[in-house]
Amino acid sequence: MVLSSSFRPDSRKVKARLLKMSNPVQIKRIPTTSLQANALSLFDTIALAISGTAPSYTLNATTATLMAAVGLAAPAAILLGAIPMFGIAFAFKHLNRWRTDAGAAYAWVGRSINPYLGFLCAWTFLVLSTAFIVAASLPVGVMTLSLIAPAYQENVAWATLIAAIWFVGVAIMTFLGVKLTAQVQRIRTAIEAIALVVLSIGALVKFSANPVNPFSWSWFSPTAFGNGSTFMAGMLIAVFYYFGWDVSSNVAEETQNSKDVPGNSGLMGMIGIVALFLLVQVGLQMGLSAEMVEKNGAALLPAFGDAVLPAPWGRIALLAALLSTVGTLETQITQSVRLLFSMGRDRVIHAKFEEIHPRFKTPWLAGWVVTGLGLGLMVLSSASESIGALMESLISAIGVMVAFYYGLSGLACAWYYRRTLGKSRKTLVTQGIWPVASAVFLLILAAMQLPQLGLTVALYTVVSIALGLIPMLYYRKRYNSSFYRSPAEYKRP
Repeated sequence: MVLSSSFRPDSRKVKARLLKMSNPVQIKRIPTTSLQANALSLFDTIALAISGTAPSYTLNATTATLMAAVGLAAPAAILLGAIPMFGIAFAFKHLNRWRTDAGAAYAWVGRSINPYLGFLCAWTFLVLSTAFIVAASLPVGVMTLSLIAPAYQENVAWATLIAAIWFVGVAIMTFLGVKLTAQVQRIRTAIEAIALVVLSIGALVKFSANPVNPFSWSWFSPTAFGNGSTFMAGMLIAVFYYFGWDVSSNVAEETQNSKDVPGNSGLMGMIGIVALFLLVQVGLQMGLSAEMVEKNGAALLPAFGDAVLPAPWGRIALLAALLSTVGTLETQITQSVRLLFSMGRDRVIHAKFEEIHPRFKTPWLAGWVVTGLGLGLMVLSSASESIGALMESLISAIGVMVAFYYGLSGLACAWYYRRTLGKSRKTLVTQGIWPVASAVFLLILAAMQLPQLGLTVALYTVVSIALGLIPMLYYRKRYNSSFYRSPAEYKRP
């Protein structure tokens, strides 16, 4: 007779009962749905935060756009853009103390303000992260060919192939565990930071005697923008500059002292990022004319390296940009995978996303989905004009989506702590006034700049976020998750 599954003895349970009878001390197993706890240190998460913003990649790809918008006021844009970002960084710090969650802003917005808004916050991040991955991947191929086979660097097919190889390699590394990912990022971030500092100091020394643009403190002044529209355009670009530092919160469940270290890492990472951005920008403005900046466009950092250092040492700028781009691909995959894991755990998307690889303690299905989607869109966008145009539109809207994502996080902080803000001046500022002011500024910035992107880009942006309603409503009905049914949480006095 064949026993039904409900009556068939489970050998693992029998063994566990026998062990309990013979030995009163039980070994607590880590559930298969748990990430690897205490895998990351403070230095690991600081390295991830810096790497997440990809300083070299951002400077290389975005400086020409920033200077075209604001001219020599670029340092002011970078400095003033950091103010709302620090407000959001404080929000992340305090929200992480309340709830350590791999979903970060998704969980905080969803559990404090509204669960549906939390889902759309997560969906917005997934859309912008996918667009960013596609945007960052192809330059990896171009830069690699520029280093090893310059004759082929303009070949789209070769650049796409090399970029795909890099992307898959980075994705596999993230599958092998967050500890390995962080260790590699520490080395990569150190090399990148040293290269940028060397270039900047070299530029200050070389161009001080005969600068293209003599240094001026007015570069840092808010009055350097000339008018409000120029200021707002510069701020939107600056928001893109800082995107990615919050990865330290997505790995909070895997970090030592998970209540405090992730938030502190985000703040410390931001300090390092601002310093690097300003140092390089000042050196670049002293050494390169507006015409040179415009001419070199998305290959600005290598041109800067060649202007500062004699051949072949100027190539370290290209190496820094390559390492930076690879690093930000790694952090984007890490963030997206952990966000999907958290959403699967809460049953707001398919439960399979919660599953963890038993050996590497990483969300295996979420990793493969992010990798497959990113790789597919990267190849399609390079081969198809229509897909390429779509991705370019989404990439143009990244700054708007980042402002929306960070803005909701700032509001969530003040709303969760609203009943305890008066306990001290410090909490009033860092949990309330600064995050709210930052959030309001970012949301106004997004609303003002969305129409400026053009009807097509604005439509793509709104539609891509609105598409999140489909999986949200489907899985809401399928699982009836407590994420939607539980009352909103707040800090009690």
